[in-house]
Amino acid sequence: MRFRVDPLPLPGTYRGTAIVVDVIRATTTAALYLKAGATALVLARGAEAARALRQDGEILAGEVGGLPPEGFDLGNSPREVDGVVGKVVVMATTNGTRAVHAAMGARWILLGSLQNARAVAERAVATGEEVHLVCAGKEGQVALDDLYAAGVIGRHLQALGFFPEGEMAHLALCLAVNPPLPVLSVSEAAQALVRVGLGEDVAECARVDVHGVVPRFLGMRGEGMVFGG
Repeated sequence: MRFRVDPLPLPGTYRGTAIVVDVIRATTTAALYLKAGATALVLARGAEAARALRQDGEILAGEVGGLPPEGFDLGNSPREVDGVVGKVVVMATTNGTRAVHAAMGARWILLGSLQNARAVAERAVATGEEVHLVCAGKEGQVALDDLYAAGVIGRHLQALGFFPEGEMAHLALCLAVNPPLPVLSVSEAAQALVRVGLGEDVAECARVDVHGVVPRFLGMRGEGMVFGG
């Protein structure tokens, strides 16, 4: 079996298993919401869609320009996931949740990060499908941090018997031989967080294989994609 790495989402092209990666920060934080006790995630394309999807008693989380939009309960920080036990989290971010919607059509959609890299690779292999690692990018541009995280996940896939296909897969694997924090720290996503005072999130996103929670797509709720652990 093979895996590919898409440096940016390619809507309408996914049929097997898609692992969506927005390591700084959406897919990292999404898994941590479930780890912290959220019952489900509803991922919206954007902030207005999230407001429309939110039901009574649900948590509204996400960011625009790195910061929580007006009226949101939480931002998109992996260091701020308390208060979600027993709650549904409706989430919208600038890049990550849009990338998840772009993966629609895949038989399986999983959310991957450095924190769950080994676990998401194992879950993907268990589907028996070829794997697409879908990098969210940053506002339409290729993101170093996502390519790096895709490479770390790809190394786990290799160890499980999968073979890289295409130049981007090999490039991501080459990036992944480096330690995580120095690579992530020079990415545009990290620098943008530093500018809004959230630079500490980068070190949290750079932690590798620290838990086994893998968000997986369960179905639609209106225009929102529902994920569980």
